[in-house]
Amino acid sequence: MSEIHSGSIGPLLRVEVMYQFRVLAAGRVVTLPIACEQVVARLVVEDRPCPRPALARGSWPDRSDRDAGALLRRALWRVNRDVPGLLEGDGRQVGLATGVDIDLAEVQRLSEAVNQGAPPASAHAVRLLQGDLLPQWSEPWLEAPRESLRQVRLHTLESLARNDLDAGRPVGALLASLAAVGIDPLRESAHRIVISAHLAEGNVSEAYRHYAQYRDLLWAEMRLRPSARLEGMLSDGAQVLPLGPRRGVLDA
Repeated sequence: MSEIHSGSIGPLLRVEVMYQFRVLAAGRVVTLPIACEQVVARLVVEDRPCPRPALARGSWPDRSDRDAGALLRRALWRVNRDVPGLLEGDGRQVGLATGVDIDLAEVQRLSEAVNQGAPPASAHAVRLLQGDLLPQWSEPWLEAPRESLRQVRLHTLESLARNDLDAGRPVGALLASLAAVGIDPLRESAHRIVISAHLAEGNVSEAYRHYAQYRDLLWAEMRLRPSARLEGMLSDGAQVLPLGPRRGVLDA
């Protein structure tokens, strides 16, 4: 008997890997064993059907091919029993069923939409982009996709912010750019958008306060100064007081 039954996904199924791992069936959280979570998470990150031998070896690299294959069959059977309709495949490969809702795919769709100039920043979009990929997991295979996704999140948040700023929506620009700053506190491009949004609202004191906080953090962490471009944004409002030597290289 096959451990996978393809077909209708039945009640709405959703897999979440941002912030934490969750499988939901019709809004109800389904608790799965760790081995099953690992397999489902890999299928989410791969975003395509995986050959069974590769999925088994990747999930259990310290086991023999025979043992890993047996563990995979057991995990697939358990997922199919507890969340029928989540998986589809055949004897050669397995993947998530068409129609399963996945938050990681939502991030990718949002990134593509933002690159085309829409939509405006929303609390839901910003919260989705703030989430890291399975942050409580320490598996080595997650390092590369986690960093790749981090860059997507940062660039999408900045694009959201710039779009809102260009459209005269400084509040949305602040929401998105501050989220980018939260992900990478040393990222100057995000700080420039925050300052631009404050200036667009006429809040010069807020712009200077944010600049000073970033300047001090950059000096404390890297012994670097903000770029001339960032300082130039504020040069017409008041005198920018220097901190340390005026050079853009690491000090010995």
